[in-house]
Amino acid sequence: MSTVRRIYFYTVCLITLGMFSAGAGILLSLCFDILIKGHTLAQVGEQSFAREQLSLGLALVLIGGVLWFLFWRVVQRYASESPIEIGSAIRKLFTNLILAAAALVGLFAAAELLQWLMAGAPRDQFLSGGLATLAVTSVIWYYHWRVEEKEGQPSPAARTLRRWYVYLLSAWGLVWLCAGLVQLINTTVLHLPVWGEMIVYGKLWNSSVHSSLGWILLGGAVWTFHWFRMAKGDSDSTLRQVYLYLLAIFGGAIAGLVALTTSLFNVFRFALGSPSAAGDAYFQFLGWTVPAMLVAGGVWAYHQQVVQEEAAEVDARRLSARRVLFYLMSFIGLGTLVAGLIMLLGILLELLVNTVGGEPVAVVSGWWQDQLGMCLALSVVAIPIWLYYWNRVLQMTVAGGIAEHRTRTRRIFLYVVLGTAVITLAADLVNIIYQLLNGVLQGTFGVDVLRQSKWSLQTLVVALPVLLYHWRILRQDQRLAAEEERLSAETLSLAKRVTVLASEQAADLISRIEERLGSQVRLLRHLSQAPQDRVILSNEEIDRLVSDIQAVSATCIMLVVARGEIMVFPYEED
Repeated sequence: MSTVRRIYFYTVCLITLGMFSAGAGILLSLCFDILIKGHTLAQVGEQSFAREQLSLGLALVLIGGVLWFLFWRVVQRYASESPIEIGSAIRKLFTNLILAAAALVGLFAAAELLQWLMAGAPRDQFLSGGLATLAVTSVIWYYHWRVEEKEGQPSPAARTLRRWYVYLLSAWGLVWLCAGLVQLINTTVLHLPVWGEMIVYGKLWNSSVHSSLGWILLGGAVWTFHWFRMAKGDSDSTLRQVYLYLLAIFGGAIAGLVALTTSLFNVFRFALGSPSAAGDAYFQFLGWTVPAMLVAGGVWAYHQQVVQEEAAEVDARRLSARRVLFYLMSFIGLGTLVAGLIMLLGILLELLVNTVGGEPVAVVSGWWQDQLGMCLALSVVAIPIWLYYWNRVLQMTVAGGIAEHRTRTRRIFLYVVLGTAVITLAADLVNIIYQLLNGVLQGTFGVDVLRQSKWSLQTLVVALPVLLYHWRILRQDQRLAAEEERLSAETLSLAKRVTVLASEQAADLISRIEERLGSQVRLLRHLSQAPQDRVILSNEEIDRLVSDIQAVSATCIMLVVARGEIMVFPYEED
């Protein structure tokens, strides 16, 4: 089947399958209304609307179902006759797209049904549309999953598309599982009778708990099935490394750090006596930050263990995701640390302005406690993160040598940091010079100039050392690259092109010369093969011969093996 023909058939199959599933969902929804709610057809909404729905559902099922059956039968016949068709990228894109869409739509419907069941399954609130959607998508998913399991993935494109589906659903399930756990614990904490005069109305067994339990059950089931069954033994996959490093490990780290920063900020603000940190319900934030840190830490630790166990099976080509993770975390740690230092300098400059300016500008009560609390929280989180991951980057650079210095990820990181620092410095200098000149020309030079330049001064002081440090690293990388190019050019210029004129009897001798010389030797066979042409040299004699070759100033050398001797002739090529 040609590519254009294949695109045509699978596109029609996709559209007609969508028509059939939509019609089947409408008809099943009407049936569930009649069977479960006990309605007659005339009672399902407005009578005219119910008849329209029935007509539409029948039309979609008949037309879409028949067309899908005919076209799918054709593509199945092609697939049974040709292994190439089974592994085609378009066919695998079609099946995995159907699997992903059916799984996601069906799981959202299943979540609504679980909430309805946990709410006591009230008959008048029955979700006939949700149950119909779940039934249709389950059948579609199971059928295409069986087709996919039977056919396998006989081509690289097929394996790649299968991995996209597997790791997409694994990520979705993991996110829902973690979000459900955090929300369930937070709802439970809010209902504890420890918040003083604050009253949480309603029972604990409410819609929020129902939703959280649904997420936990469905997310856990989806993640367990796809991660432990379908992704098992896939350690050589690049997408697996992306999932492990950039979603699970990086995502878990970011979620945990956000929760930790929020907790530290609120704790520091309370310790510093901020007026906004009062009240019996102030520490309610711990209801979500603590479980978020625990869940994120568990996700990070588990996937970090998986990475360590699979490290021996992963070659150097699969390490790009790990490299991206290290530089991303270094960038986040550096940016967070810079933000904390800028806020600290801002507090100091504000106090200085208010001290030397006579009358202080009116500010919100407790402003310095809030800003100092945020500054301390950012610094406490950022310093260990940046030091840990930047040291990992430095270790990786030392181990990888010049090749690691020239990786694209490293260059992007350095240029992004340098570009951000340069733009920040330029904007700061423009504002500072503008304020100075404007103050002189307007005759208002004084504390107001310092106040208007405050943000520029604090960012300038922090951005300058960041620029200088990373500029030094970039220059070092450039010098190493230039040195490597020079050595490579010298090596090429000093390389000897050795040609041996000998009989076939000298094959062993030539291989020994190549081993000692460290380069390939060109062989010219002469046709006379007399017994006296055979030459047997010891290892010491081979070493002397190689030394003689390297001592010759010419780059082209001819070795002639004849009459039991080896003669060395340097020559030049026109």
